[in-house]
Amino acid sequence: MLRTVIGLVAILSPVLPAQRSVPRFIYIYRDSLRSGVDSAYRSIEDDGARICADLRCPNPYVALESLSGMHEAWWINMFASEADTARVARVYATDAALSRALGGVAQRKAALIGTPVQSFAVYRRDLSVGPGWSITGARFVVASVTRTRRRAVGSVWVTPDSIYYVLRTFRTRPDAEAVAQVDGGRVFAVRPNWSMPAPEWVEADREFWQTAPVRTPRS
Repeated sequence: MLRTVIGLVAILSPVLPAQRSVPRFIYIYRDSLRSGVDSAYRSIEDDGARICADLRCPNPYVALESLSGMHEAWWINMFASEADTARVARVYATDAALSRALGGVAQRKAALIGTPVQSFAVYRRDLSVGPGWSITGARFVVASVTRTRRRAVGSVWVTPDSIYYVLRTFRTRPDAEAVAQVDGGRVFAVRPNWSMPAPEWVEADREFWQTAPVRTPRS
């Protein structure tokens, strides 16, 4: 979930529809969970997602939970342009009720997590190989995080401090795990109940997204 906006080949799943365009920018928020806190953490994040829906969060985002490696939860926000990022940032900066409520969520889970990682990253088309990133129809993600600048199968974004995120989406867990085994990435599951889906995500997979909170449109 977007807490704040700061500053500015291998196996591919054939069933995912092509995305109209890869987001120019992404904002990633990452929590690392301490041992034994899963139930309490999930309850807090369920509340957080409902808060974002009730207070009309200004943008879609997708939540991921790791199935391999360190136990993490990620939120990925996607933006088509600088104007889009500025619009969302203005809402979070000026909506006191939303900021206050999300601040309360952060306080409740502070003892359950390590230091959060927040990154704003720019798409690198020149380093990206294969079909572009799309959440439409996806249920799993394979993610790699590296400081090595290289072309990679997947969509690549880079942060201001030269961290490269390589992301690929998949319909099934076996497809995702097969790619991760070859490429060394980590497998994440999309968590609908922590996400704020775009209409096209829901339309493509209504059964999967039925547990997502419903966002009230802004007037």
